[in-house]
Amino acid sequence: MKVKIMIDQKVILIGTVLAVALVVVFGMLIPLVGGVIALIVAGVVVGYLVNQNIKIGAVHGALIGLFTGIIYILIIYAISGFSEKIVGGLIIYSLGSIPVYILIGLGGGILGSVMKTRQQAVDAILEDSEETSSSKDNDE
Repeated sequence: MKVKIMIDQKVILIGTVLAVALVVVFGMLIPLVGGVIALIVAGVVVGYLVNQNIKIGAVHGALIGLFTGIIYILIIYAISGFSEKIVGGLIIYSLGSIPVYILIGLGGGILGSVMKTRQQAVDAILEDSEETSSSKDNDE
């Protein structure tokens, strides 16, 4: 049985823009862990916005991690003045950092999906209890 995963391009775009902006800002404010925090926050937002299941939240989170990693490498390359000397280092850096960005985004996407699923479950329980209490009030 194959499961089709539909990619929500709008959510991916929102998440990638948010992640890149947060990576740049948090990277300046908190140099060592700023990028990690930014990707987790963006992954949670994307997983929450997708609003389907954990697997789809994870895929969306991984995609924003991938795109953020690529864009971040391109930003570093542009800041360095498109120097040929830095290209070798960037290739090595990207081989190490992009998989880490993907995993962090994936974790954030799962976390956001779990948060949304939990919220929906709590809302359903609250609605059931309100209906039950209102029907008891009507019976009396």
